[in-house]
Amino acid sequence: MLVNHNGSACLPRALEALAHNTAEADVECIVVDSGSSDGSWQGVERRWGMARALRFEENVGFCAGCNRGAEEAAGRLLAFVNFDAAVEPGWDEPLRCLLDDPGVSVATGLLLSPDGSTLEAAGLEIAPNMATYGVLQGRPREEAPRGPVDVTAASGALMMVRRAEFLQLGGFYEPLFMYGEEADYCLKVPGRVVLNPASAVRHEQGSASGPLRSPFRLYWHSRNRLLNAGRQLPLPAAIRSVLASAAFDLLTLGQTRTRTAAGAVARGSRTGQERRQAARRLVSLRDAFREQRRLGRV
Repeated sequence: MLVNHNGSACLPRALEALAHNTAEADVECIVVDSGSSDGSWQGVERRWGMARALRFEENVGFCAGCNRGAEEAAGRLLAFVNFDAAVEPGWDEPLRCLLDDPGVSVATGLLLSPDGSTLEAAGLEIAPNMATYGVLQGRPREEAPRGPVDVTAASGALMMVRRAEFLQLGGFYEPLFMYGEEADYCLKVPGRVVLNPASAVRHEQGSASGPLRSPFRLYWHSRNRLLNAGRQLPLPAAIRSVLASAAFDLLTLGQTRTRTAAGAVARGSRTGQERRQAARRLVSLRDAFREQRRLGRV
């Protein structure tokens, strides 16, 4: 399943990669079009005979788009692939094999740079402010794990779940709209989140919402970190998370120093045990800060 918004420049490549590199023959591909104005949803079946479009006149967002596609789907398993990503050969089989284990709730693979040489993420970590970042981001592909490993969260750019469990858990939390939905979902699943490096996708960042610190990204990331803290964490950890998020936003604004960025930033129910478990899965503030320094972001 792909959620598309004005993807005329990237959606054809994503569909062609799926057509050539999907091992399983008995599949369907639902392209959920979220209010595109460029006609990119039209004729998707010509790119891949298994594809069909589910069209919405308004931009419903990534979360609602995935949920509507899940409701429309017929298969036992659901795979979410970004519309600006190209899967590598045989990407689906390692993920399907992981989900043969009833103790695994989410299967994911490597996110790579467009040329496949560099890791964007080998799974995700969640910082105390509820921001996510890619494990081993910026490292050579050769440094990826050699076999399946448990990770804290999976990227929505490449993840596979059981359809029944996904729907039973309410799917992605739709008020998030986009960004942070995978962390929210992975923290509430009953089973493990596992990465198999034999599955990979080459990701062209920025097609959906512009460059790394665009006002659109700053707004949704800042807002959704707060929502996820409130949904997932016990009160003491949630308070610490909000304070860490505010500090992170101030640091970002200090680096960008634009009125537009400042304006962008300014604009469920869980048991106590579940919230405490979610809090324990966050990395330390020191580790998160060290990783951001390594990537040259602070």
